[in-house]
Amino acid sequence: KKNLNFIYGFGEYKAEKKDEKKLITLSRNFLGATFNNRFPLWEKKSLDKEINTQYKYSPNVIKQGLYWNNEIKTGTFLYSNDLSQSALTLNTGPELVLGSFKNNFFDYSKITLTGSYIFKDGQSPFAFDDIDKTKRLRINLEQQLIGPLLFSYNTYLNLDSDNKDYGNFSKHKFGLDMKRRAYSIGAFYDTSNNSAG
Repeated sequence: KKNLNFIYGFGEYKAEKKDEKKLITLSRNFLGATFNNRFPLWEKKSLDKEINTQYKYSPNVIKQGLYWNNEIKTGTFLYSNDLSQSALTLNTGPELVLGSFKNNFFDYSKITLTGSYIFKDGQSPFAFDDIDKTKRLRINLEQQLIGPLLFSYNTYLNLDSDNKDYGNFSKHKFGLDMKRRAYSIGAFYDTSNNSAG
């Protein structure tokens, strides 16, 4: 499975200046591309061909197996004050999916590990979109608890030995979703900014 996207964006932003508690207004152009692919290391063969009445919680048959995901992202930001930043990001890692999400208890589990390596040049005048070049491992877990209730957890492990937070976990995000075949309702708690939604 492969996917290639090209992105262009333009806008005027009023936001906090980097390294200073002050609002500035600048226009920004963005040009980027993303390529990702996913290939199976192992796939479960005995899966339903299509959904049936047993699929109360999922709108499709879940592909179970062990996969390897790769993503290459590149982009350039150009600001109206003549500053610019560009980056190349490599994301790679395994994903394990088990369970069909048909039964009422613990019938779906997904864990994804993604290593991120970022090569950056330049800087943003804004605080909100300055690219973080810290090497890190993203850990994402999804687990059916009971019926339509799905628990999710996301965090990052700092892999940059030159960083003061090396070896520490950050940006913990907890979620609880109610999944039905036709709709989904969710809530989350994000410890990185103490927000809930």
